[in-house]
Amino acid sequence: MRKVLTLLLIFCFWLGYSCSIQAQHISQGNEFEALMQKIRQDFAQNPDITQGLEKYNVQDGSFTDVDYASIQRTNWPPLVHINRISDFVFAYTNPENRYYQNEDLYNKIEKGLEYWHERNPWCHNWWYNQIAEPQALGVLLIQMRTGKKQLPHELENKLLERIKKDGGNPAKWTGANRTDIALHWIYRACLSKDAETLEFALENVYNPVIYTTKEGFQHDNSNFQHGQQLYIGGYGDEILKGVTQVAIYTRGTRFAMPQERLNLISKFMRETYYPTIRGKYMLFDVMGRSVSRPGVPDKSHTALFAQRMEILDTVHAQEFREIISRLREKKPADYAIKPQHTHYFRGDYSLHVRPEYTFDVRLVSNRTARCEYGNGENLKTYFMSDGCTNIVRRGNEYEGIFPTWNWSRIPGTTAPQLKEIPLAASDWQTPGTSDFAGGVSDSLYGVTTYRYMDNYKDIQTGAHKAWFFFDEEIVCLGANISSTASEKVYTTVNQCLASSKPASISLSGKLQPMEQGEKHYKNPEWIWHDGIGYLFPKGGNIVAGQQIQSGSWYDINHSINRKEEVQNDVFTVCIDHGLQPKSGSYAYIVLPDKKTPEAVKKYSRNNLVEILQNDADIQAVRHKGLHIWQIVFYRAGRFQHKEMSIKVDKPCALMIKQTQGHAPVLHIADPGQTGQAINVIIQPRKKKAYTIRMQPAENPIYAGATQSFTLQ
Repeated sequence: MRKVLTLLLIFCFWLGYSCSIQAQHISQGNEFEALMQKIRQDFAQNPDITQGLEKYNVQDGSFTDVDYASIQRTNWPPLVHINRISDFVFAYTNPENRYYQNEDLYNKIEKGLEYWHERNPWCHNWWYNQIAEPQALGVLLIQMRTGKKQLPHELENKLLERIKKDGGNPAKWTGANRTDIALHWIYRACLSKDAETLEFALENVYNPVIYTTKEGFQHDNSNFQHGQQLYIGGYGDEILKGVTQVAIYTRGTRFAMPQERLNLISKFMRETYYPTIRGKYMLFDVMGRSVSRPGVPDKSHTALFAQRMEILDTVHAQEFREIISRLREKKPADYAIKPQHTHYFRGDYSLHVRPEYTFDVRLVSNRTARCEYGNGENLKTYFMSDGCTNIVRRGNEYEGIFPTWNWSRIPGTTAPQLKEIPLAASDWQTPGTSDFAGGVSDSLYGVTTYRYMDNYKDIQTGAHKAWFFFDEEIVCLGANISSTASEKVYTTVNQCLASSKPASISLSGKLQPMEQGEKHYKNPEWIWHDGIGYLFPKGGNIVAGQQIQSGSWYDINHSINRKEEVQNDVFTVCIDHGLQPKSGSYAYIVLPDKKTPEAVKKYSRNNLVEILQNDADIQAVRHKGLHIWQIVFYRAGRFQHKEMSIKVDKPCALMIKQTQGHAPVLHIADPGQTGQAINVIIQPRKKKAYTIRMQPAENPIYAGATQSFTLQ
């Protein structure tokens, strides 16, 4: 009897274990199908395939207008084949499409995929071979699984094998490229029900969502791609698209994105990525070479990323809803915008946001790379890394201007007016030369500085430049401007699309409309255009005006075969430093929210900003209304004022805030990121002196970060 009971217990244990294994297998199988269903929902469409059918060659499954032999690096023609077959698949599987379950269309799909596999087109740009093609194939194969008639197993399997063989390994890449390759590994894993491959792919989607000193998310909440190059947009778009896509697919499963990584991606999106978008337009200097592509600054499609985050990050759901409303233009550009000022000490970038406007500065140092011009794109970008600024209220102030830009007059830059813009030494990852580029910030206000001497080719120009950020105004100073270039040197205040309302200028206290065409003005007090005022507290030789400028997209991007002439009505304001200046300087104040010339006039009479010093040693500004002192020291020395003296033993940027009823606060940073201590002595009038020692950050990653000290 005991033997019988023992055997019975063993049998029951085996049966339970077997059922458990079977249940686990079924559960995993259901997870694969659940993931594929989410992928289908993400790509669902009801396409019009009329044009594709007209071009379809029934003899071999090709398309008559596709050059399958092309290996061109951008806009690769053979990809049209896969895109059209994908449309066929979605038409065949959509009950609302006239070709739903159409037998003839099924045959075209099968033959078209057979042709693609046998023809096996190849592109000279790896991105198409390892990302674009396998992703598109993966999605259409997943969708085709829902068809009335399935693809032959042999055809599907050999396509999957080709994806596996030629699609690359995500672990060998970084940042957005890693995520993009991992996506088609996910598609392939689901189709083949391969849990090991799926886990590997998901690991490679999530792994880039960490802070790093290489390509990817930086410790200052910026993003790099192609070396130490700022890419908040462009590749930033790509990694957000892929990561949020997979996070939605895996939500609620055992493959869900870890919370700490979700928090990181949310922080980047809320505090960096979306703040660089005004309304629906992204600032042009954070998109890399994609700025030279038509329509790319329009980021309305990125509302999808925010939609996903609204579900994934419920704590910040309201913030993402506000972002979506702005991107879809259901709310104005200023809707729910909160003031912020951030200097990205890793990215050499400053972002100043107010409900009324957004203003940024892009720099390049010997720690970072200039904006690239690879693949024949962005061919006139050289000066975009040298203190370039965006000034936007609506967001569309520069939309479509780039083919017609004078690229030696990029806003914010000080440059010789070269007829031919030089290409940097390398199309990829050309480092800057400045050893003093950075800023100080308290999250609301800040100072950014850039000291450089560019001896490359015909440029031969240098300057000490600084931007002082407040609420109503940004003070822009330049000193020690020198050049041996053969052309005049200009500092460009702005070059944007002209408004339909004429600009105004104040000369010798008299307000007058600006005439059509570019003209020279001697010591104007200020200029007003499109709701923005430009004050010139020290006067200067100003070149300004509104005129038609022409060019073509091909001029700046050879990968786009658009050689037709483009014309724009362009408004420009520059400061003329003359030919080969020595120790030149400038001072201008940008007032980004002055809706009328009268508002600028009123401000100029009650200006609370004092420019205290602007030379090769020190640039200093005081805002009497905000009780803020902002100073850049280019070398050890003393700033002397009747109310305060400040002595430093090393170059630095600092800010002192004096708030009534509170002890003053010093914010200080080392734009040179030297890793050395900085000693500061602050002597207010008739008060005790404060001695502060800023120790270098324990982690050298934070060498350029702001430190704060309460003075008491």
